[in-house]
Amino acid sequence: MRYFPGLFLAVFLSACGDDDSATQQLTAAQETVRDVPAGELIGSVGPRGAHQWLAVPFAEPPVGELRWRAPQAMSRWTGTLQALEHGSACVQPDALSMGKGIDGIYGDEDCLTLSIYSPPKSASEAKDAKLPVMVWIHGGGNVVGEASTYDGGDLAMTQDVVVVTVQYRLGPLGWFHHQELNGANASLEDHSGNYGTLDTIAALKWVQENIAGFGGDAGNVTIFGESAGGENVFALLVSPLADGLFHRAISQSGVAVTTSVDFATETEKKSSHVMAQEMMKAHGLASVPELRSIDAGDVIRAYMTSPDDLMLDTPTNIADGHVLPETPLLEVLEAGEFNKVPTILGTTRDEFKLFMAQNPTYVDRYLGFWMYRKNPERYERDAYYGSTQWRIGGAAAPARVMDSPVYVYRFDWDNIGKPLWMDLPGIFGAAHAFELPFLFPSLDLGPLTSVMAGGDDEQGRQFLSQAMMNYWGNFAHHGDPNKGKPVPASWQRWDSDQQLLVLDDDSSGGIRSGSETATIESLIAQLAEDERFESDQGRCELFEELSNFSNWSFLIREHGDSLGCGG
Repeated sequence: MRYFPGLFLAVFLSACGDDDSATQQLTAAQETVRDVPAGELIGSVGPRGAHQWLAVPFAEPPVGELRWRAPQAMSRWTGTLQALEHGSACVQPDALSMGKGIDGIYGDEDCLTLSIYSPPKSASEAKDAKLPVMVWIHGGGNVVGEASTYDGGDLAMTQDVVVVTVQYRLGPLGWFHHQELNGANASLEDHSGNYGTLDTIAALKWVQENIAGFGGDAGNVTIFGESAGGENVFALLVSPLADGLFHRAISQSGVAVTTSVDFATETEKKSSHVMAQEMMKAHGLASVPELRSIDAGDVIRAYMTSPDDLMLDTPTNIADGHVLPETPLLEVLEAGEFNKVPTILGTTRDEFKLFMAQNPTYVDRYLGFWMYRKNPERYERDAYYGSTQWRIGGAAAPARVMDSPVYVYRFDWDNIGKPLWMDLPGIFGAAHAFELPFLFPSLDLGPLTSVMAGGDDEQGRQFLSQAMMNYWGNFAHHGDPNKGKPVPASWQRWDSDQQLLVLDDDSSGGIRSGSETATIESLIAQLAEDERFESDQGRCELFEELSNFSNWSFLIREHGDSLGCGG
């Protein structure tokens, strides 16, 4: 089972019939004219009343000779930039674009843009506003996704913050480490292979230089992201190049992990050395640098095993020793060698169920869509182990070693509808990415919108959404989710009691304190003694599935011998 972050939710995000929000040209609003160091630009007024500037470039297009190099700073543009519509997504497989791509590929290499959402203010008012800035890093396995999915207007208006959504290079165009790619005179950043990571750093530098013109405080920047975006938050926490560029951090369902250079270049079956040779042979090229001349779509296709592939086996966040430390990320955190800022870490209760729901081993479909669990008892058993592993890697393990203020949450809400009597609460529960519409209420989920709003407590859902936005907004303002706007329960910092905040509606216990005491060792011990397995073969089959789930499955993989399942 491969790790497809946000796959099911992302499919619905892209399944909307018209997709007007991403394509319609908004009317320029004179009150949004800004003159910042990057240049003059004009935006529009969004549907929530926020001022917005869409697809603002923050680096030179990484095309031609700039492919597989660190992002290059832009010169000031001339004229007035019409920041009125979303730009191209970064190049990615076409599986989510609903036919908008060409020959299996969606997006463009000229994609290094960000969008800004701010409470409405005049240019003169904005200069003195000094509002907290929240920089969103989208998920999608670092292979798919785009900033246009997320409208920051709700957060901006309800929390009095400036929201910035960022795009970054994806897949093998974003992470590709090969010693022959750049010459001896190239920078350490160019040699790192971490081009997607460097894009987010470049965006944060742009924010530092320009955000005051939009009402933001460059001295109070919160980075936040979900799934792969959360993993990228962890990468920024340990990157010395990001030091001072942000002041708070939130990782939602991300895991504290990097990929070794050896794994990225040699070990992985889709390693850079293997793939470079395959692409050179296919295109009749004599050297690795010549790969910059081939079409970007051909780079992506080289990693695809079938035309409808969504995810690619590509290493990301490479521990090159310059952009990211060579030491494993958890060890870096434990040594205290990271950007020590107040941090929120969290996961959903049933992370694993999203991926089980797509696995025919667990779920069957009648007439192609009516879903049912083949064996509900096995389903719940395996979901527990997969989701607990994720909660440990994404929250508990890093929280236990970080020497900085840390707040931990678990999202438990599962009050979704039952269309055609399908047991979606049982199939999905509080699944991976299901917290997103609570923080981005205008998120268009297509057919899933009515399902997630179709439970029996719409008022409770809206209350939880507002509470979560308040917690996140308070944290952006003060570094403490309890200070500022009213919240229904005190969120205690993680300490020796291993406390967390459970996020749920009142019908299921409400927002309340909880704890997370599980470790990988205790989970393995529980798996070894679990009498629900009829044989050791079933136990080892689940262990193998967990071990191969993701790049961070090494957390559990080394314990195979203790189960009699092999290393």
